Amino acid sequence: MRASLLLACGALALSAAGAVACATSVNNGTEPLPDGGGGESTIPDSGTPAVDAADAGDEASVDGPPCSQAGWCVTALPNVDLMMKDIWPLPGRAFAVAESPTLGVKVLEWDEAEAHWQYIDDGTQNDSGLGRWVGRLWAPNENEIYYGVSPGYVYHGTRPAPGAAWSWKRYRLGSSSSADPNDGNPQYWQRDELARTPAFGVWGTSSGDVYAWFKDTIYHWTSVDGGAPEWAPEYVAADVDASSEQLFFLGAAGTTDDVWFAGARSRSRAGCALVVRKTHAGYQRIADGVLPGDYYAACAQRAGALLIGGTEGWLTDIEAVATNQFIALKGARDVVRISVEGDGYSIAVAPVPQTVSWKGLNSLSTAAGNLWLGGAGLVVRGTDVWDGGAYELSTISLSGGPLGRPVYQVRGVSKTNLWAIGVHYALHKTTP
Repeated sequence: MRASLLLACGALALSAAGAVACATSVNNGTEPLPDGGGGESTIPDSGTPAVDAADAGDEASVDGPPCSQAGWCVTALPNVDLMMKDIWPLPGRAFAVAESPTLGVKVLEWDEAEAHWQYIDDGTQNDSGLGRWVGRLWAPNENEIYYGVSPGYVYHGTRPAPGAAWSWKRYRLGSSSSADPNDGNPQYWQRDELARTPAFGVWGTSSGDVYAWFKDTIYHWTSVDGGAPEWAPEYVAADVDASSEQLFFLGAAGTTDDVWFAGARSRSRAGCALVVRKTHAGYQRIADGVLPGDYYAACAQRAGALLIGGTEGWLTDIEAVATNQFIALKGARDVVRISVEGDGYSIAVAPVPQTVSWKGLNSLSTAAGNLWLGGAGLVVRGTDVWDGGAYELSTISLSGGPLGRPVYQVRGVSKTNLWAIGVHYALHKTTP
């Protein structure tokens, strides 16, 4: 295996475009509430009025969607105490999962024609012992959706057509039997801050080719020995080097014959990037590292695996951007590009400078050739970062007051259909 390391810093620059936060218009029911226990450190709003807790169950409403200078517009959530955790946009609609201290885990659908969010779950995800947290979701089309919920269940929803009632089925994954309620929702150090990210989710290449991951195990929805389809475990990453070490899968991307899974080898405050690839030949460990201890230190080369350089830490997000080319977020700071070159791989690293964001970043998406990143109350836009381009802030502030709350996910399908979601808000960008 051959690997080359390219550092693509370029002329990385900070835009002077406005504040970095998202504050909403005053007393209109859409203003985010203070973080109600999401597990992340937050910075209090500066001079931004709070919404009365008694209004947390009322529907949020706006007199026309207020938008930021960069075109990020507020959408009215059914309840203002929703912590929007993941979103999957499609043309004309989007699906999202959220956590709420009053409602538990909720599943929502956005209808663009109606400009309206509504709940579509059946409520069973909050049965006794369930619903402490939610994993990642995926939707192959507008009438089908998958998501994971603690302590290790995959939900599959279907409907015959838009507007029809949803039917839901629930499946328990085989390795999700721990008594720890946060098993599968591990903590990690994100640039000196303790955060959580679910090592649990679903993704597929089509309705008939669907994968799930939980902790260190990858599952495939498939028929075993000619029987009915089930979540069959296909790969387990259990080769720990110490009792304090764990391996996690955190995301997936690819095509039918080439699926990549991103994750981490982790101990306390230390972490190395982990990448596993599945082709027609089976599963192969592409990237890994050796942790020298439990605290911050450079990962060492592991025999037979690619070592991804740059900021040390977890590989928390991955997307396919072209045939045999993927990008991922590493160490809450670096965007890495992994390219297949013959029988080997090349790595390019494009770090986000602290002049753009000194806080850790936690999500990554591409749309129409642009790179989008989400973090603590901000969205970062990257343009040609591999060829001397720049990162800049994409203004999501409506009134100029700082928010300091996480953007849990940025995701889009085109330059006119982008979402940034987080603690008590969902922002939609429909302009280039």
